[in-house]
Amino acid sequence: MNSLEKLSLVVKKYYSYFFLPLILIYLLFNIFDGNNGLLSHTTLDNEIASLQKRINDVKKSNNLYEIKITSLQNHDSNDDLVDEQIRNVLGFGKTNEFVIFFNN
Repeated sequence: MNSLEKLSLVVKKYYSYFFLPLILIYLLFNIFDGNNGLLSHTTLDNEIASLQKRINDVKKSNNLYEIKITSLQNHDSNDDLVDEQIRNVLGFGKTNEFVIFFNN
C-alpha cells in the first residue's frame, strides 16, 4: 500500500469525527448569532419597543391636532385659538406689539 491509500483509509475511518464538530459549531453559531438567532431576537425586540413608543407619541400628537382642528372648525366658541393660529402660522400682529416665536 502506498501512502495515498493509507491516507484515504484514515480519512474514511475518521470522516465523521472531523465533520461532526464542524456541523455542531456551525449550528451553535447560527443559534446564537445568525439572522434569526437569539442575539438578533433581542435587538429586534428592542427595536419593536422603540417603534411602539414612537407610534404612541405620534398618536398623542395626532389627537392634539384633531382637537385643534375641531376647535378651529367651531371657531365661534373659541376665538382665542383662531387668533393664536393666525399669529403663529401667518405671522400677523398688531402694529403696536412685538411677536416673539418660541420653538417648542
